[in-house]
Amino acid sequence: MFAELLKHPRALFFSLLFHAVIIGLMIFNLKLVDKPQNILAGQVAKTVKAEVVDQQQLEDRKKQEQLEEKRIKDAEKKKLEAKKLEQKKTQEAEQKRKADARKKAELKRKKEAEEKRKAEEKSKAEQKRKVDEKRKADEKLKAEQKRKADEKSKADEKRKAEEKRKADEKRKAEEKRKAEEKRKAEEKRKAEEAEKRRLAEEEQQRKEADLRAKLQAEENQRKLNSLREAYILAIRQKVERNWRKPPGSGKMPICEVHVVQGPGGIILDVKFGACGGSTATYRASIENAVYKAEPLPEPGDPALFERELTFLFNPEQ
Repeated sequence: MFAELLKHPRALFFSLLFHAVIIGLMIFNLKLVDKPQNILAGQVAKTVKAEVVDQQQLEDRKKQEQLEEKRIKDAEKKKLEAKKLEQKKTQEAEQKRKADARKKAELKRKKEAEEKRKAEEKSKAEQKRKVDEKRKADEKLKAEQKRKADEKSKADEKRKAEEKRKADEKRKAEEKRKAEEKRKAEEKRKAEEAEKRRLAEEEQQRKEADLRAKLQAEENQRKLNSLREAYILAIRQKVERNWRKPPGSGKMPICEVHVVQGPGGIILDVKFGACGGSTATYRASIENAVYKAEPLPEPGDPALFERELTFLFNPEQ
């Protein structure tokens, strides 16, 4: 009974409180002996009835708590059973998965073993084929090497004979070449000596011709200079003959006259250079004299004709 009450602390608390109140009342009544009072039968009955009611409520509450505890235990039991069932399903699924995985792994292993067996058979067949091919290749190589050795032996003999022939030909060609070089060197030496003599003679002739040409050019230049001086003098004299002194002229300076002429001595233009201290009237008289001298005299040599020429006009001369 006490163990059951420990499971329900609230009921235990109320029960102890009730009994403590009863005991307290009893002690209190004992202390009041000097004032005895009659306890009415009805009060006792009420007290007993109240205690019975509290006990009934306590038992009802206890039953309710037991029912709630049972309900909780049943719910937990169902939850546990459901959890166990779920775990069982999970374990069965895991076992099935593992079984399928083992089955797949076994199938894969068998497949790999079969493929390995086929690969080994193929490898052995390939190795046998390669061995046969290598044997045939070795036999072919040996035959080819023997053929090449025979050919090389014949070729060496032929090469040696050819080398001997070429060596003889080379030696003869070398002797012939040296003889030819010696002959050509001699001819070259003679030709060089003849060329030197010819060049020396030509150089002497050129120098003599240059000297004659130089003397002739100097002579020609003297003649041209003389003809040009005569040509310019003739023009100046003709202009001076046609010049008329302006009235009231004082000192008449020497003027540099530039004349532009065309073919046949036609005057195209007249300009003055240095003509210090001259007057416009004086320069105009000179210009009129130039135009009156048209056509100008021709040079003694047509090569001396100058389109633009210059002379000094000096009326005092």
